[in-house]
Amino acid sequence: MTTWRSALEKYLECRTKGLVVETDDFFDCVSAEQAKRVKRYSTFRWEQLNQRNARPIKSKVQIHTLQVEREMEDEVVVRIEAREWYAYQLERRWHEQEKEMQMRVILHRPQDKWLVVHEEKIPHEAAIPVFHQYENTEAEDKRQTKTDQNYSYNRLQAIRYAEAWWNDYNPQFRHFDVDCTNFISQCLYAGGIPLQVTGSRSNGWWYRGGNSPSALWSFSWAVAHSFRWYLEKGRIRTETKSSADQLSLGDVICYDFDGDGRWQHSTIVVAKDGRGMPLVNAHTTNSRHRYWDYRDSTAYTPNIQYRFFHIL
Repeated sequence: MTTWRSALEKYLECRTKGLVVETDDFFDCVSAEQAKRVKRYSTFRWEQLNQRNARPIKSKVQIHTLQVEREMEDEVVVRIEAREWYAYQLERRWHEQEKEMQMRVILHRPQDKWLVVHEEKIPHEAAIPVFHQYENTEAEDKRQTKTDQNYSYNRLQAIRYAEAWWNDYNPQFRHFDVDCTNFISQCLYAGGIPLQVTGSRSNGWWYRGGNSPSALWSFSWAVAHSFRWYLEKGRIRTETKSSADQLSLGDVICYDFDGDGRWQHSTIVVAKDGRGMPLVNAHTTNSRHRYWDYRDSTAYTPNIQYRFFHIL
């Protein structure tokens, strides 16, 4: 009879193998429902690779911690922190992609065999902590100083920040469970975009208070939906592009995974692949040089919508 540990080890081994080859080896260690989820995720990911004409080469997953949260006779819940890495070739260039993961794996033993029945990310990329529409009001216009528009965006500094902190958290700021937009705001701030302090959380783009419990910030600083609308209607000078390949390094992509009008994720362009397509860094699921379209994300759906912002 298999143990839950051996079932989990095989699942993680197949998960890593599945980054570079299409495999069905998962299916004798997962439930039927989990097999469908794995297949769906794998289909989106391989569609992305085939469309890019990219050839996966090597992969590995390094387990940082493995903690048993609950262990019962017929159920085990394990929390895993790991780093996923894989390399691929595109247009004769070698690319590496990294992703920090926190996930919870649930195993059941329906009879004499342990099976993985569910895997969930902690936190999920599509999670939304607060839903707020950005409002550009007359009161904000009066608070705005004339010097706010007289800035120069240093793309190199923004990218350096994104590379330095992609898998860590600057202690000068609060760390949010859903940290993607907080991270991108920090990148733009490091690149010289000035804070636009209004005193109202619904207006402007600002953060104050460091890492203290009393720190305050605007919704546009930390909430993906508010940030997306601020980039379009606020005081940061932007230009909306029609496609990802028109973006420059240091530009921003916003994501509505479900296509329902609620924007859920933000990334920054830090590199281009061999075909000139963006590679991005992000937080929440901490990622480095990830292909921009997020087809390799468990949050991806065919209804996904993107917004491409070029910072002027």
